[in-house]
Amino acid sequence: MNNSVQNILTDLTKDNLIFHQAVFPLQGDKISEFIDSIDRNSDSFIYYSKPFSDAEYLAAGKIYQIENSVQNLSTIDEVISNFRENVTAGEIVEGLPIFFGYVKFPSTSKEKVWSDFNEVVWFIPQFLIFKRENKIHCAQNFFSSSADDDSTTNHIAEAQNFFQKIMKQPSERKTSATIDRISEDDFSIWKKKVEEAISEIKENKLQKIVLARKVEYRISGKIIWSEIFEKLNSGYSDCMNFLIKSGQNYFFGSSPELLGKFEKDLFRTEALAGSINRGSDEYEDSDLALLLSASKKNKKEHDIVIDHLRDNLQKHLLSIEIDETPLIKRLKNIQHLQTKISGRLKEPAKYFQLLESIFPTPAICGIPTKQSLDELKQLEGFDRGLYSGIVGCFNLSGDAEFFVAIRSALVSENKLTAFAGCGIVEESNPDEEFKETELKLQPIISLFNNED
Repeated sequence: MNNSVQNILTDLTKDNLIFHQAVFPLQGDKISEFIDSIDRNSDSFIYYSKPFSDAEYLAAGKIYQIENSVQNLSTIDEVISNFRENVTAGEIVEGLPIFFGYVKFPSTSKEKVWSDFNEVVWFIPQFLIFKRENKIHCAQNFFSSSADDDSTTNHIAEAQNFFQKIMKQPSERKTSATIDRISEDDFSIWKKKVEEAISEIKENKLQKIVLARKVEYRISGKIIWSEIFEKLNSGYSDCMNFLIKSGQNYFFGSSPELLGKFEKDLFRTEALAGSINRGSDEYEDSDLALLLSASKKNKKEHDIVIDHLRDNLQKHLLSIEIDETPLIKRLKNIQHLQTKISGRLKEPAKYFQLLESIFPTPAICGIPTKQSLDELKQLEGFDRGLYSGIVGCFNLSGDAEFFVAIRSALVSENKLTAFAGCGIVEESNPDEEFKETELKLQPIISLFNNED
């Protein structure tokens, strides 16, 4: 954070460590109101909001971190197990997430623009702002070698002083940032890529591949993050809205896609693939939804994701329940086919061993997975970084949730890079797929153009 608050990553080799949460109230109506103050005083934080379930967190600073320069997700479970063995829970808030973090998409090409973000990061924040019973609280997380009350009292006093100081700092002038596109129109290039992908599918090298575009914009003015998330939380209340800061770079978005939710011995996920635009009224919405449900192309794309999840979850779940008919998930600007999938875990949750078996799904990569990743290096030609990676949180009591980081953008210096992708199968049409990516860019782009 800043010099007034010490932030040291803990060494778990120490004996008898106890993890505490010193909790105190904060004045405010929305946690998003604290983002700009935390931003000015911290070089790393995650904001995580699910308006549809009234869950909102702001996790800032780090007292303990799991990180990896390579993606071997199952090893994270070993670190978590070691943490459980070496750390005792002291006074903590029941049901709160303890770890927050992310995993990059496994791009085979790497770019410097993503260098502030490690491949894998999961951390315990120094401060966790959360809401309970419509009141905002802050938990200062800390470790001690004994459960002594004076230590908790001192931490609360220290944290309260810190928040009083940062909230008194003069706020930025409330002028919304604007963006101007600097990428050239890339439809002709896109068309060639889609045609090449379809050719690979016809030759049975792939069943499906998800191609993404990146579109670059120059930013004028300073981004006021509290304003951005006021818009996202109200306009995309059915999504998980997130902001990750690392160094001086930011990655943010509004994800409609659940990768996995653990609730003790229950696991939930979903297939979210197949898209169509929204209508101008309820009747047109319904007509478009019928077209989406009847589309052989979209149904094929969707079924590939279901098959992948079913096949790879069998070794983790006692039984698998899959909706017989896809639902229609309506967002502000788009409609998706959605099939919910759930089952009971065969053994106590190993979050990342299970996630590693299904990520990346055909909804964001393709099938077969390895061949799709190899083709993406050639066809996309850029490092996705955190786009279509994983963002989430978990505790040590069997509760966790992870979302796919789509409908998202990277902010680096005065440039915003927005990403959008779509699934390509044999029946795909380059023009229609391009229109779909334009539709998927809107949740981000509209934030800066004063659109409703």
